[in-house]
Amino acid sequence: MKMNMPKTISGWCMWLFFLWFGLGAFVALPMYVPIYGILALAYAILSFIGM
Repeated sequence: MKMNMPKTISGWCMWLFFLWFGLGAFVALPMYVPIYGILALAYAILSFIGM
């Protein structure tokens, strides 16, 4: 089974959100909390636009 990389900017935002969120479970990243919101908002807007 082959894993494909995201083909859209919104796909990249989603992958980066979950990667960042997963790393936050093991490493305390309190000053980077706004990045969660930025990536989530970017995914929502870009997927709505279709990018």
